[in-house]
Amino acid sequence: MLNIGNLTASQFIQKNMSQQIKEITESTERLSSGKRINKASDDPSSTGPISRLNAQILSLEEAISNGAEGKILTQTADNGLSSINNLLARIRELTVKGSSTTLTTADRNTLQVEIDAYLSEIDSLTNLIKFNSIKLLDGSKENVSFLVGINKDDAISINLVKSNSTALGLSGASGVKEFTSGRVTSFNYSSNLAASDIKINSQNALAATLTSNLTSGNNTATALVTAINANTNTHGATATGFNKLTSAAKSSLSMSNTFTINTNVISVQTSLENLVTEINQEAGGVTATLNSDNTITLSNTTGNDIVIGGNAPTDAGFSAGTYLGYIKLENVDGTFVKIEAMTKANGYASNSGNIDDLARFGFNEVDSSVAIRSDLVSTNALTTSQDIKINDIDIGASDSSSAAAKAIAINAVSSSTNVTASGDNLVTLDLNFSEASAAASNISINGNTINFSSVTNETETITAINNASIGDIIASANSSGEVQLASASGADIVINHGGTPGVFFDGHTDATGATISVGSSVTFKGQIILTHTAGDVVKISGDDVSELGFQAQASSSSSTPGSIISVSSSSNASSALSTVDNAIDTIANTRAKFGASENAIDSRLNFLLDAKTNSISRLSKIEDADFALETAKLTKAQIMSKAASSMLAQANAGGEVLLRLLN
Repeated sequence: MLNIGNLTASQFIQKNMSQQIKEITESTERLSSGKRINKASDDPSSTGPISRLNAQILSLEEAISNGAEGKILTQTADNGLSSINNLLARIRELTVKGSSTTLTTADRNTLQVEIDAYLSEIDSLTNLIKFNSIKLLDGSKENVSFLVGINKDDAISINLVKSNSTALGLSGASGVKEFTSGRVTSFNYSSNLAASDIKINSQNALAATLTSNLTSGNNTATALVTAINANTNTHGATATGFNKLTSAAKSSLSMSNTFTINTNVISVQTSLENLVTEINQEAGGVTATLNSDNTITLSNTTGNDIVIGGNAPTDAGFSAGTYLGYIKLENVDGTFVKIEAMTKANGYASNSGNIDDLARFGFNEVDSSVAIRSDLVSTNALTTSQDIKINDIDIGASDSSSAAAKAIAINAVSSSTNVTASGDNLVTLDLNFSEASAAASNISINGNTINFSSVTNETETITAINNASIGDIIASANSSGEVQLASASGADIVINHGGTPGVFFDGHTDATGATISVGSSVTFKGQIILTHTAGDVVKISGDDVSELGFQAQASSSSSTPGSIISVSSSSNASSALSTVDNAIDTIANTRAKFGASENAIDSRLNFLLDAKTNSISRLSKIEDADFALETAKLTKAQIMSKAASSMLAQANAGGEVLLRLLN
C-alpha cells in the first residue's frame, strides 16, 4: 500500500544509517587514539581495573626511581669507604715501618705527623660524603630507607655506619693521658707486694718486690712514686707525687694558741692573710694558699706527708693528723694510662694481685676506655645521708647492698653526671669431685638447692647449676677449666653449705681474685663499673665512697681527642698494628653491608621491572584497541553507511511516484 502517513522504509533505513554512523565514529575514535576504551561508557566494568592499573604502573615507575637513588647512595658510601680503606692501608704501612728499632726520634715524629694527617683526612671524608645533604658516614643518622615497591611495607632500610677515626678506634676520647689517685693508704709492706701484683699498661708496676714499712709518717706517696718510676722503662709511665690539704672555711680568724705543720710551729695570727704568710715562712715542705672561700690549702709537689699537730690547729680550720699524699700517672709517650690488679678477671694467668693492692696506691682500676672498676661493694645499702658524689652529684639510696642495686642508684642520676654504671660479680669454685656424692643436695646457691650427687666433672656441674635457673647467675668454665659463677648485673652470690662446709666446694675465689674460706653461708659481693657517656673523666668524691668499693678519685685530665696510634716506640707501633687491622676489618664489613644493600635493591628492581611489564601488558589487553578488528568494523560500517544512504535516496524517491499519481 502506498501512503504518505507513515514512511516506514525511510525510517528503518535512517535508524540503520544512524547505527552505522555511530559505529564509524567509535571505530574512528579507537583507531585514532589506539584505545578500545576512551570513556567510561565504552566499557563501564573495565573502568576500575584501568584506573588501578594506571596508578600501579605510575607507582612502579616511582619505586624503580627510588631504587635507583638507593643504589646511588650505596655507591657513594662505598666510594668514600674505599678512600678511607686506602688511607688505612697507608697508616698500616707507616705503623709497620715504625715497628723497626733502628728509627730515630726524628724519624718517629715524622711518621706520627703523617699518621695524624691521614686520621684527620678520614674524619674530613666522613663529613664530606653526602647524599642529598645527608651525611652518610659521620654517625649523625643511623639509617635511611627507600620505598622500593608500591606498598607501605616494601621499604628497604640501609644502615649508615659511623666510620670516622674515633669510631674505628684510631683516635678520639678513648682514655685519659693523666690519671690522679685518691689519697694513698698507710700500709706496712713487710708482708711484701710482688712486683707483678699491680699492672701499669699491662706490665709490672714495680721493678722489685716492695717490702718497706709505709705506714703513716713514712712519706708513703713519695716512696710509692719512687717504686713505680724504678720500672718506667718497662711500663712506660712516670709517677709524680703531690699532696694537698684544705682547711675548713673561717669567716674570721681567732687563734687561741699555736699549732704545728710538719713539726714547725705556726704562731698566733690575727688574719687569714697573715696566717698564710706565716705558714709560708715557717713551715718547711708546704706552700699555703688563701682561697676565695676563706679556706687555706696546704700543698707540696713531692707527695710527702703533711702532719698537722700542736695546741690549737682547729682555730685555723685544720684537724690534727697525718695526711698522706697523692700520685699522678702519665705515660711517657702521651698515650693513655691503664692500671689494674693482676687477676684472672683482668685476663692474667693468676690472682697473685688484688684490687686492694691497687686501692692502697689510691687508684681505682682504669682501662684504656676510661671504664673504672670498683673493689667489692660494701655490705651496706646506700642511704641519702651518706656522702657519695659522682661528678659532684649526690647519689641516692639503693634498694639493697648488692652491686646491682647500687648501679641502679647511680644510673638514676646519669642525666646529671653523664656517668653510667653496670654491675658485675664473679665467683670461681675449687671443686673436689670425689666428694660430690657426699654433698648431695646440701649446697644451695641464692636459696636454690642443687643436687650434685651424680656429677663427675666440670661440665656436669655447670649443667646442674644452670638447670636450677638462679636469676641471672650463669655457670661456665674459665680458660683454666675452673667452674665460675657470673652475674652480669652484679647480684650478690650466696653459697650455703647445709652439710659440712668444704665438702665438694673445697674453696672459692671472689671477683677480685681473693680466696674466701668456706663456711655454712658465704655471701660474695659484686663490683661496679663506671663509664662516662662522652668518654670524659669520672670524678668520685665524698666520705662514704667505700660503700661503692671505690677510692675517692681526685682530679684527672680529660680524655684528649687525637690519635691513639702511636709510633713513638717500636713496641707501641707493633701494638698499634692490631688496632689498624681492626679498623680495616670494620671498613671491610661496612662496605660489605652497603654492597649487600645494593644487591638487595637490584633484586627488588628486577622484580619491579617485571611487575611493571606485566601491568602494562595487562592494561594493554583491557584498554588498547584491536586495530585489525576496528579497521574491519570501520570498513563494514562505511560500506553499510553508503548502502543505507543509497537505499534512503531510493526510499525518498517514493514521493515522486505519489506526485505522479496525483497529477
